[in-house]
Amino acid sequence: MKKQHIFQNALLTLLMLFGLAACQDREILTIENQSPAIVMDLSQEELFLDSNFPDNLALTIAWDVAKYSQPTELKYKVEASADESFEVPYVMGTVSGSQRVVSYTVGEMNKAAQTLGLTANEQGSLYFRVSSYIGEAGEYVTSTSNTTMLTITPYELEYPTFYLVGGATAAGWDAGQAIPLYKTSNMSYIYTYLTGNEPFRFLGQTNWNPLNYSIDQAGTRENYRYFKQVSSNLVQDGDENMKFTGTSGMYKISIDAATAVQSIEVEASPVAGWDFPEIYMVGSMNGWSATAPLTMAQVSPGIYEIVTPLGADAEFKFIGQKDWGDLEWGNILKDNHGYSGYVGPKGDNGNVKFVGNGGSYKVTVNLKAGTYTIVSQ
Repeated sequence: MKKQHIFQNALLTLLMLFGLAACQDREILTIENQSPAIVMDLSQEELFLDSNFPDNLALTIAWDVAKYSQPTELKYKVEASADESFEVPYVMGTVSGSQRVVSYTVGEMNKAAQTLGLTANEQGSLYFRVSSYIGEAGEYVTSTSNTTMLTITPYELEYPTFYLVGGATAAGWDAGQAIPLYKTSNMSYIYTYLTGNEPFRFLGQTNWNPLNYSIDQAGTRENYRYFKQVSSNLVQDGDENMKFTGTSGMYKISIDAATAVQSIEVEASPVAGWDFPEIYMVGSMNGWSATAPLTMAQVSPGIYEIVTPLGADAEFKFIGQKDWGDLEWGNILKDNHGYSGYVGPKGDNGNVKFVGNGGSYKVTVNLKAGTYTIVSQ
């Protein structure tokens, strides 16, 4: 009986070892892809996107089921690219389970096209593919479909208008006085005063809500995260703001709001000051004579004004001396002639051009804020 008992124990131990080995073998599964996730159809071969109907359905993409040697929960990633090699893919979206059809609106397609660098109002090409993958972040791509091309004409995106507010700015913390930046397409600029080691942020309106823009990183409020790239003199400050760490003075702020960029650069202005004893106006109204300019009155530090007639072809600049020296301001950005309401220093400006009626106008320039206004009197 004792020998039989020993034999039974040995047999039981052996069976347990085989069972454990079998369990381990079952945990190491080899999943082999048996068919790719092939894009079956694009609902359109050519798209002309109309900015008047951003919520309209534009494109539907469908594909068949990827098959694997083991039952596997798959996810699918839909990607677009401006080139057939997908060197810089744009993720349109991800789906899981049995879903094998996705649809995109006019606005979504336009965002994809512009993010990938297609030119507004010009016909271009987008390429699409679908990848099946395993894992939460798509780290295990199991197969990729064939590539399908779409001809598309995008429209110009409407980029945010940024309003500067905060302790570092000329506006202070008064949202009603927040300073808008000069915007041209995806780029926004201003030459303005910044106080060192003080916080600020951007609003999307002259109010605290609904839009706020700050650095896109952990610790910033989720709905305030925007700037993916920031210059070295900006750091996060609390959950709402960023802080300017440079020396107090005049700076050029440049924002690229392109979806794939969303950057902000702050660099020193070539004219560091903003409060001068005298500011003059020179242009078509005085024959462009810098030695005999029109003197502007200083109404407060950095703010100057003059009342003068302006005709239909009026052009002028502001100078800080009675000659064409370093102190010069005109319409913001190099060779940008017009009436933007923003001043740029020498080397980065054009003439202010204003169509007047020959009557009197009050011209006010605020060098600290980086703005000017022309108001009929």
